Amino acid sequence: MTKIVLFSVNARYTHPSMGLRCLRANMGALRDDTVIREFHLKQDAGEIAYAVAAENPVLVGVGLYIWNVEKVTETLRRIREMRPDTVIVAGGPEAGHEYENTPWFKDTDYVVVGEGESAFPELAVAVLAGKRPARKVVAATAVIPPESLALPYGEYSEQDCATKIIYVETSRGCPFRCAFCLSALEPRVREFPLDPIFDALSDLIARGARRFKFVDRTFNLRSERVHHMLDFLRLRIRDNMQIHFEIVPDRLDADFVAALADFPPGAIRLEAGIQSVNPETLAAIDRPQDSDLALRNLRALRERTGAVIHADLVAGLPYETRETFANAFDRVLAVQPHEIQVGILKRLRGAPINRLIEPCRLVFAEQPPYEILETHRLGRTEIECIKRFARYFEIYHNTGHFPQSLPLLWQTNASPFEAFMAFSNSLFQATGRTHAIPLSEQAGRLHAFLRNHGVQNAREVIEADYYSVPGRRESIAFD
Repeated sequence: MTKIVLFSVNARYTHPSMGLRCLRANMGALRDDTVIREFHLKQDAGEIAYAVAAENPVLVGVGLYIWNVEKVTETLRRIREMRPDTVIVAGGPEAGHEYENTPWFKDTDYVVVGEGESAFPELAVAVLAGKRPARKVVAATAVIPPESLALPYGEYSEQDCATKIIYVETSRGCPFRCAFCLSALEPRVREFPLDPIFDALSDLIARGARRFKFVDRTFNLRSERVHHMLDFLRLRIRDNMQIHFEIVPDRLDADFVAALADFPPGAIRLEAGIQSVNPETLAAIDRPQDSDLALRNLRALRERTGAVIHADLVAGLPYETRETFANAFDRVLAVQPHEIQVGILKRLRGAPINRLIEPCRLVFAEQPPYEILETHRLGRTEIECIKRFARYFEIYHNTGHFPQSLPLLWQTNASPFEAFMAFSNSLFQATGRTHAIPLSEQAGRLHAFLRNHGVQNAREVIEADYYSVPGRRESIAFD
């Protein structure tokens, strides 16, 4: 009999659960009695439940997130049916707030609220000793000093190193208090000592790991520390290695840009949160940002480094109108990031955005991922159009399939946002789909739109983009 099974339902196979690895690394005497089992969203809930129940565990722990809560809810219901005596413990962001009336709550014996590295092992010891706590909700009572934690990197397997993204955490918390983010609730930024992390990274690289994603909310918070990390990584870069950081773009300095210029093209991937450039919106969500400086810095990164730049915008924020969002999009596009993610505002349980629901008439979907449906400045139809825009922009721009063709689209309107919105509306009217559009059809639909707007040489440019990748044999579906 397995004593403890920690399982997760991850967004993708290549995205391992760092949270479970942090738990197992800190299980103390119970570490060898604890196993990790990982699944992903495309797997059936019954299949997942059967695999977990087949181990006949005494205790099961699972992490709940906005992207997996529906699948985990069904999985827990089935585990409860198959193993009624197994103790089920839930944790994670979705379990931290407003949990009492959720469908999964009735199928759990305990809920761990907060950081689990201390609370979960203590609970497990009590359960296995037959001294089950009377209270269902177990609150982590103190913020854990990072230096007291066992690091999780030894929990990554050889298979993980070969096939998955390796998540790395050098700090917890965020210095900002953005209303839409759960990090706003954390008291302060806590930094892990770097030397043990450097030792762990050296070991992972030696074992073949090549894809790393740092989960720090603000990687470039302290200049001296970030340069120390970049110096370490630059000396250990390998072919096909990619390292992902999340940065605050208005806090970059010239030395940071110069340091990134020393890395091979494509080795560094930067996720830059812009979110909005509307001063009224930024004030309402408590996000201090020098938008002009942020965009200048992104342009410098684009022009002087080989880093892949991914910029984030969020549609549906308070006080954001179609016009202000279009302005933000156009300004970000002008600095030519490789990717722009047009995200839709989501209501994370417990996030401070709740205080703006009534004054800004925010209406969110009741089911995950709790996306915004309507605001005091954007109607439902406008938000639905932006959601389609976001999906189409992902497949046309962010994939990199049409680098020469999209500039022709920008010529059809003074505002690139309005140009792509017109194309988006036309594409949805013609297909009724936002998914399952073959690349050959994408090319044909873009050509038809450009031709109808009088763009010259569109066919030649689109064909050049389409056939630039060797091996494409399917003909473009030109009208």
